[in-house]
Amino acid sequence: MRTVTATVPVNEPDRTDRIRLDRDEVWAGLLQKAQNAVPYVPAIQECTVVERRPDGLVREVVIAGERIREEVVFHPKRRVSFSRHDERATWLIHNDIGEDGSGLTLTFTATMDIAEDAEGDRQADRLRTGYLEALRTTLARTRENVAVIRAL
Repeated sequence: MRTVTATVPVNEPDRTDRIRLDRDEVWAGLLQKAQNAVPYVPAIQECTVVERRPDGLVREVVIAGERIREEVVFHPKRRVSFSRHDERATWLIHNDIGEDGSGLTLTFTATMDIAEDAEGDRQADRLRTGYLEALRTTLARTRENVAVIRAL
């Protein structure tokens, strides 16, 4: 098992032209992403909620043509966790809302079956790059949604 992590600022200080998001708005975006990841994660082609639970949901996603069942657990206003445990792979992914000296952050952390070798290093780098894109896309989509709500 290997852990890969990436963090982005929610509100970049030098980007005053963008809508500034607060924790509640980022949380709403993560909830929407959990229910329908397609607009938020470029690698996901389909996303269907198959079960709702008091603390989360179960969904099926299609990534690179592979149908995957994930359990999603909500930790209100701080974390959404995605887990997969089947014969093909095991992973645990967290999307965390945090804070640092410059404000809110969004962090992706994945622990998954990735070899501790050169190919595993390349796979981890591709994963980190893909999830940095997904974090940025999530924040961009959330800003679009908030702009619509604020305009009403």
